[in-house]
Amino acid sequence: MLKYKSSYKHTAQIGQKEIKFKEWTAKEERLYLEAIEDKDTKITDKVIFDLLVLPAIENKKLVLSVQEQKLLLIEIRIKSIGETFKDKIICSECEEEQTLDIKIKDICTFEEAKYSKVQVQDEENNMIFNIGPIRTNKEKEKLIIDDGIINYIFTDFILHIHSVEINGKLTEKISYKELTNFMDSLPSRIFDEVFEKYQLMVDSLELKFAGTCPNCSAKETKTYENIPNFLWI
Repeated sequence: MLKYKSSYKHTAQIGQKEIKFKEWTAKEERLYLEAIEDKDTKITDKVIFDLLVLPAIENKKLVLSVQEQKLLLIEIRIKSIGETFKDKIICSECEEEQTLDIKIKDICTFEEAKYSKVQVQDEENNMIFNIGPIRTNKEKEKLIIDDGIINYIFTDFILHIHSVEINGKLTEKISYKELTNFMDSLPSRIFDEVFEKYQLMVDSLELKFAGTCPNCSAKETKTYENIPNFLWI
């Protein structure tokens, strides 16, 4: 049987995860082009992951956060289009406009997640929540952006809770539904305390240019919401 064999090899380090890349095939490119051509296709993080990130990596079972997916998109952008992009920076002091070649990796600051236990207590209960990464892609499928951003954030939070200990009694095997109902029943002050501590643990990615105006030496910064000059994001 006629078959093309690629010897392409490229790896990237995302925190503690080593990602092995593969070459995009003609079929994968065609599916991507069909999706962006279709006016009815709603471009979500899942669509981007399924059509662009997943076909480009060897390990399809990797569970990646939204920020880790963006880092992989950055890696794909660098390998496919280049490591620099042009942008106009207007000085806030002298108003001089400069067109700069900016290296994408120079504007990226990634902080890896640091999960741990969260302890909260009131007059009656002492509770310990064991927080960790989402464990499987099957769990991750519960994240549906169409349910609204509040429900998406809540679901994401629930999926990071691995076990709950109440007054010394540890519950490790707990269903998603049972855990959701339990968290919904908490007084808002306790829920907010746990959630706020959880938010300090998650990974983060900042895309920010920092430089000096060549005309007046004023310090200039510019923050990017998404990867500059790349696809639809």
